[in-house]
Amino acid sequence: MRKTITIRELKAGGTVDDLFAVRFKKPVAAYKNGFTFQLWVSDSGGDLALKYWGERDEQKVKEVWETISKGSVIHVKGRVSEFKDSLEIHVNPSSGDLVNTLKEGEYELSDFVAVTDQDVEVMRSQLFSLIRKVENPWLKGLLANFFSDEDFVKRFCSCPAAITHHANWIGGLLEHTLMVANLCEFYAVQHPDLDRDLLVTGAILHDLGKTREYVVTSIIGATDEGRLIGHLVVGSGMVGDACRMIEGFPPELALKMQHMVLSSHGTTEYGSPKTPQFPEAQALAMADLTDSRIEEMITVKKTANTEDDWVYDKSQGNVYLK
Repeated sequence: MRKTITIRELKAGGTVDDLFAVRFKKPVAAYKNGFTFQLWVSDSGGDLALKYWGERDEQKVKEVWETISKGSVIHVKGRVSEFKDSLEIHVNPSSGDLVNTLKEGEYELSDFVAVTDQDVEVMRSQLFSLIRKVENPWLKGLLANFFSDEDFVKRFCSCPAAITHHANWIGGLLEHTLMVANLCEFYAVQHPDLDRDLLVTGAILHDLGKTREYVVTSIIGATDEGRLIGHLVVGSGMVGDACRMIEGFPPELALKMQHMVLSSHGTTEYGSPKTPQFPEAQALAMADLTDSRIEEMITVKKTANTEDDWVYDKSQGNVYLK
C-alpha cells in the first residue's frame, strides 16, 4: 500500500483512510463508553495524536493495541478532529473505523521518513572540497580518519540531523553540516584572526555523534547511547579516540577539537556541557544556531496549515507568513 496524503495536508472535519508510522503508544484505559488508547503517529509531513475509542469489550480493544508497536506501520480509517489548536485522528470502530498493523514489505519506508530535497552527491562533493582545503596536517589527518572510511561516509550522508525540529530527514546531517561549515568559512574571511582550519574542521565534526545517536526505520528514533549520553558527548569521545590514533597528535589541539564539539550548542540551556571558551568555538556555536533557527522558521512557513497571515510555533513563537 502507498500513502495518498501527508499529515500536514489533513483538515479538521475530514476523514482519513491512509498509512501512518507509530512513534509511541499509551496503555488501554477505561472511559465512560468503554475502553480507549492513544498513539502518536507520523509520516514525512509531521506527526499527531491518534485516539482509538473502543466499546465495552476490553479484551477486544487490548487485542488491537497488542498488535501495535513503536515503529509499526498502521492502516487507519477515522476522522480528523481539532483539539487545543492541534489536529488529531479519532478512530471509532462502532462507526466502521479501524486500525490495522501492516507487515514489512506491505509499505514503502520513503512514505514515512522525509528525504532531503538536495542532491546528496553534490553536497558530498562540496563537503569533500572543504576537507581538501584544510592545510593543517594534524587536522587533515583527523578528518581523513573519518571521511576516508566509506562505511562511515554512507552513514553520515544518510543520517538525519534531528528527530524533530530542523533537518529531521534522511540526509539532514550532511545538509546541516555543510551549511554550518560554509558559514564558518565565511566567518573566517570576515575575521582573519580566526584559525580557518580549526574552525572548519570543528564545523565538519561537530555533529558526527549523531551517526550513533539516531536510527531510521519507519520513524527517526534514538539509540540507547543517544538517549543516555547524547551526540555531543559521543562525538567528543569519537574525536578524542581519533586523535589518540594519530601518533604525535598535539594534546592541546585535541582538547580544542573536543571542546568545539562539546560547546557547539552554545549554552548549557541548549544542551552543551561547556560554553565556548575561545573564538573558533564561539563562531562554530553561532553558525550552528544560525542554521538551525533559520531552517526551523522556513519549515514553519512551508508547513503552516492556515489561511491566516500569522502562525504560532512553540519553538519559534509568532511567525509572519506573508
